[in-house]
Amino acid sequence: MQYAPADTSKYPDYRSRIKDQSVLIRLNPENSDAYLRRSYYKSQIQDEKGAIEDLNRVIELKPNDYQALNSRGFSKQAINDLKGAIADYSKAIELKKDFIDGYYGRAKCEHKIGNFSSALADYNKVIGIDSSNFEFFLFRGYAKIELKDYLSAIQDFNTVIKLYPNSAKAYNNRGMSKFFLNDLAGALEDMNIAIKINPDYPQAYNKRGETKLKLKDFNGALEDLNKSIFLDSTNSSAFVNRAAVKFELKKYTDAISDCDRAIEINPNEPQVYYNRAAIYDAMGLSEKSKADLKMYELLLGKNGKK
Repeated sequence: MQYAPADTSKYPDYRSRIKDQSVLIRLNPENSDAYLRRSYYKSQIQDEKGAIEDLNRVIELKPNDYQALNSRGFSKQAINDLKGAIADYSKAIELKKDFIDGYYGRAKCEHKIGNFSSALADYNKVIGIDSSNFEFFLFRGYAKIELKDYLSAIQDFNTVIKLYPNSAKAYNNRGMSKFFLNDLAGALEDMNIAIKINPDYPQAYNKRGETKLKLKDFNGALEDLNKSIFLDSTNSSAFVNRAAVKFELKKYTDAISDCDRAIEINPNEPQVYYNRAAIYDAMGLSEKSKADLKMYELLLGKNGKK
């Protein structure tokens, strides 16, 4: 998938503003407001490290500024310093117990590092403060899927659809929840709606392809997975699913190629090695099959899934 590059059209204006704030800081090195403004402008041009440096100074001058802590957490999150971001969000929450931005930022970081129960607790707190924002229910639904609480996830996606009927993500993820509950007809219906809303939604084609695979509509699944990969060639899951379809169609060499590509994208996912082992076995390549099964077992142990 071709992602839109950052809009740099306003960069010259932000750089000019950065220079203005720098002048104020030279005149008064303890001007916390100027540091704060400069950090915001740096963040707008994706200079998150520069923004963090300025926010460090703001927090030195005003240790109890929860907004500055939250902003620094946001910048750390942007450069994938998730533990650092969580620490800043937590400190901001200590200073302001009902600080929704802090809970939400922390929830998304916890979610990203796989602490789904902690993320869910923060999403619950966010929704307890503000139940009018569909995005909060959307992300809580994601966490519930990870925790295999599919019925409750469906309730959250229902709420999203009620608040924002054109949310392709809500329909797709409600469909995923139904898929895991083996309601394949319901899953297919939701994914069809998601694709109708957004015809260029790669994950919806991927999940619809997986659903069709389970329904043994192999040609329909292959069409959807081809489309998903055309839209986003970086999603290992789509290659894994397409390999499974090609295996069913006895296109073993092509299936191996898709497994290889999935491993290039994400070499630490155990399931793809297990699948490739099955394909090698069907091809009579027992040594390669055994090697992949060993890798599968190894990765299961490393990931704590055994």
